[in-house]
Amino acid sequence: MLESLSIRNIVLIDELTLSFKEGLCLLTGETGAGKSILLDALGLALGARAEARLLRPGVSKAQVSAVFSLPLTHGFWQALDDQGIDHKGGEIIFRRTLEVDGKSKCFLNDQVITQNLMRQLGQELVEVHGQFDKLLQPKSHLKSLDDYGKIDKSPVERAFKAYREARENLKSFQENLGHAQERQAFLRFASDEIEKINPKPGEEADLEQERALISHRAKMAEAFAVVDQGLVPALSGLFQSHKALERIQDLLPEKINPLLKTADRAIIEVQELCEEMNFLRGEVEGTPRDLETLENRLYAIRGLARKYQTEDLLTTLKAFQEELNSLDHGEGPLKALKKKLEEARQNYLEKANHLSKIRKEKALELQKALTEELGPLKLGQAHFRVHFDVCSEDSWGPNGVDRVEFYIQTNPGVPEGPLSAVASGGELSRLMLALKVVLVQSGAVPTLIFDEIESGTGGAVAAAMGERLEALSHTLQILAITHSPQIAAYGSEHLVISKFVQEGTTTTRVRVLEKEERDEEIARMLAGEEITEEARAAARCLIGARR
Repeated sequence: MLESLSIRNIVLIDELTLSFKEGLCLLTGETGAGKSILLDALGLALGARAEARLLRPGVSKAQVSAVFSLPLTHGFWQALDDQGIDHKGGEIIFRRTLEVDGKSKCFLNDQVITQNLMRQLGQELVEVHGQFDKLLQPKSHLKSLDDYGKIDKSPVERAFKAYREARENLKSFQENLGHAQERQAFLRFASDEIEKINPKPGEEADLEQERALISHRAKMAEAFAVVDQGLVPALSGLFQSHKALERIQDLLPEKINPLLKTADRAIIEVQELCEEMNFLRGEVEGTPRDLETLENRLYAIRGLARKYQTEDLLTTLKAFQEELNSLDHGEGPLKALKKKLEEARQNYLEKANHLSKIRKEKALELQKALTEELGPLKLGQAHFRVHFDVCSEDSWGPNGVDRVEFYIQTNPGVPEGPLSAVASGGELSRLMLALKVVLVQSGAVPTLIFDEIESGTGGAVAAAMGERLEALSHTLQILAITHSPQIAAYGSEHLVISKFVQEGTTTTRVRVLEKEERDEEIARMLAGEEITEEARAAARCLIGARR
């Protein structure tokens, strides 16, 4: 519940701290006294949009703090754990500062948080209801029914996820098949083009080496001729020298023998050199292609490599052929994806139809419960109904196939219609209260704020609304801003909001009323500006009847 609200420098409030109790707390005051300021301040503390206009004139900074207490079993503590926010399972303190330039900072238990997180967490603690209640919006009716019935939608959510994925997979595959003919033509042409030149593994490197030999053939032949001119006479001279040494070997054997060995080695090495030269000459002179033919081949291979952006034509050819084969046999995967989609669709419909059945059962319970609430609110002849429509397939979603809207027939013989379109202002206020009394039991929000929900009502009807608010306050903390003395008489605590001018500055203040002060405030609400004894007596009668 909301324990306290501290406000500093917000609009007409300079500094104010309010404490709240359990039960039904009424806030009253003259029009313009500043009741809406309290809601603006609380909203600011719970993540509402910050605006510089909220600052009290002449100040540069404002601050609002809201303190809550919750039982340890409440799911809010788990939400804090999920966000990594420290707590001791005690007080929850939301604090918001606002600068003159419109910038603000958000804190939870003195830890900085984002505005979005503050708003998200704040919605778990407080709901505000007024004449323009969100229950008037048809889009909220489905969630209200599901919350009331505590309906588990997870099977439908999972089934829809599978259906959506199957649908997207099929769509993606069909889009690819839409381009298949063009792609197939390209792959066939490219494969044929690569196959036509018939590249060999490592061929480009071999061609490079062969081209180097061919391009230097003349220069190498000239060098070979020079070598031949030197080697042949040298080899002949070595033979002659060897024979000459043999003739004198016996004369000086110890001197000649080493020389003969040296001559032998020289003859062998020169002979090996001649053989290697002849082999190299054969390689150069024996190249089967001329330079032009070789250049054309190398140009063709490199041209295709650039065209298909690859360094390995054979690898690319294999990849093209595999993709072409896959596209040529695409009907098989297409049929499988269509089958999977239909299975997912039927599974989703099965789960969604089961969910619809449960919803319609809970809708009857809601209709019955609301009918019981309408009698005490002087709407005993009204008839409430939960209207169901089936969504078109393109509107299916994780919530199922139902479109739900609350319908009302206010009087016999009057056609029923949507809640917001049929009911008058006074009827609408009572209907909103009745719905909230019924629906709130399914929610976890511990504090409800009603802002002039009695609009368009008065007398016995307003008294009946006060009675329902008081009954609701037995399980929840209720704060009600009201102009109705009949409703104000039901409060377990009464705060009055007023404003005064001091030294040219207007300030709003809030006081908790004691018994006599409360009698006087309700008398003011009954009589207006001039409070009569009759009004005081009527006020005491109203309050006395509630005690």
